[in-house]
Amino acid sequence: MSIDSTTKLLKKYDKTYVSGEKRTKDTETEHKRKQTKAEKHRIADDLIREADKLYLTGDDIDHVHYLIDKFTDFNKLHRKASNEKIILSFIWYTYKLNNPKRRISEYSILKKYGLTEDIFELISVRMLKVALAESPIVPKGTLKYDNNILYKTGVRG
Repeated sequence: MSIDSTTKLLKKYDKTYVSGEKRTKDTETEHKRKQTKAEKHRIADDLIREADKLYLTGDDIDHVHYLIDKFTDFNKLHRKASNEKIILSFIWYTYKLNNPKRRISEYSILKKYGLTEDIFELISVRMLKVALAESPIVPKGTLKYDNNILYKTGVRG
């Protein structure tokens, strides 16, 4: 075997997936994960376009896409809600940050997809629960955590 053919094979198998070959279980799950993520972002773009009466800014749209990336497992937010409802609740959450007095009942798109105040509240509380669980901030006077370690590493220990 020559050096050229060896380097050619090394370049070929340097990639995780070579076209024409059967995918392994790991590459297949990674492919499905990317596919569902892209589908969720497509649904979000369609819903944002449909919810034009909310007048979302570019930062609001980026925030919605950030929330989709942050909360990849929608079943943890609401087991029975569809992807559209959860993404609409992300959209409504970003809209409500700037307009806190608005109600869900005022917008027909939210009623069309079945988003209610109860579902929105449950999803928001579960989003907050995840955010607080990842937050390394604790009260300064507590004896439960070593604040120096927490400050340096971000790990509650």
